[in-house]
Amino acid sequence: MKITMAELARKCGYSKATVSRALADDPRVKPATKALILEMASHYNYQPHMVASNLAKRRTKTIGLMFPKAPRTIADPFFLEYLHGVSETLFEQGFSLLIPQVHRQRVTETIAQLVAHSRVDGIILTEPLLDDPRIQLLRESGVPFVFLGSTVHQEVSWVDGDNRGGSFEAVRTLGSLGHKNIAVITGEPGLVSTQKRLAGYADGLAFLGIEPQENLVWPGDFTRQGGYNAVRSHLSQIKSGAVTAIFACNDLMAIGGIQALTEAGLEIPGQISIMGFDGIEVGQYLTPPLTTVQQPVFRLGQEVSRVLLGQIENNEDPVQITLPVKIINGTNTIGPVP
Repeated sequence: MKITMAELARKCGYSKATVSRALADDPRVKPATKALILEMASHYNYQPHMVASNLAKRRTKTIGLMFPKAPRTIADPFFLEYLHGVSETLFEQGFSLLIPQVHRQRVTETIAQLVAHSRVDGIILTEPLLDDPRIQLLRESGVPFVFLGSTVHQEVSWVDGDNRGGSFEAVRTLGSLGHKNIAVITGEPGLVSTQKRLAGYADGLAFLGIEPQENLVWPGDFTRQGGYNAVRSHLSQIKSGAVTAIFACNDLMAIGGIQALTEAGLEIPGQISIMGFDGIEVGQYLTPPLTTVQQPVFRLGQEVSRVLLGQIENNEDPVQITLPVKIINGTNTIGPVP
């Protein structure tokens, strides 16, 4: 059972004001008093979600930057380029970044700690979920926040690339080259981006007059290993000609898929075509360079930062921005049907 701050104060033997200051790491509270209060708060699992709203006017000039939970990490080339855009924009305005280490099962706990102790002026998050508990937690906290990626919630700020439109163009392009048996490697289940890219794939098939086939939807997780496993598991379909093209819902999965295809002795695009999504730089150095739907990744980072700064500095209303995408690297990896 959760306890209130008043109950915590009674158990500690101090006033609510003292407890509030201790939880906010206020230097006016004696170290011994602060240690006792923090120990009692931990013992009773007290999560002061509303503390940050009371301290919102205290500027730290620090922004909390959250990255995806495992198996995806900041080492993902997409997030490295995105980080460049975020950091450059924030540093120009005198802000620093706090990037907490997040364990898979402790995402909301990490956010609660950031806002409860007034460590940051705002938070940038990634990869909204279809059912995302972070949103309610942040709304209660009063701390400004913005997502990289569109949400299904109203009145939430986000910046995103055109996931659905880009996926539609990918499938339409494959169809224009004669492909009719187009498989898709999906992203991590539960993500809004996964749903939108899969919807764009379906839109593309409908445009081409192709009936969707359940056995051409291959589960993935937005990682290189996920793409590799998806292709390895369906090599029989590829070798039999039941699949002539693969649309991977991000470049890392496409790269993993290319590895599996190469190991199987299949020529790209002579025997099988493959296409990605994101436009990360490493794709240009493959042989041949990866045909992909390119997002403006650096600009995504810039815009996310600008939207958050607008909330912090000017109390601006929620903003939703969708940036255009484009297909790059021609038909390098998506040649006509062999």
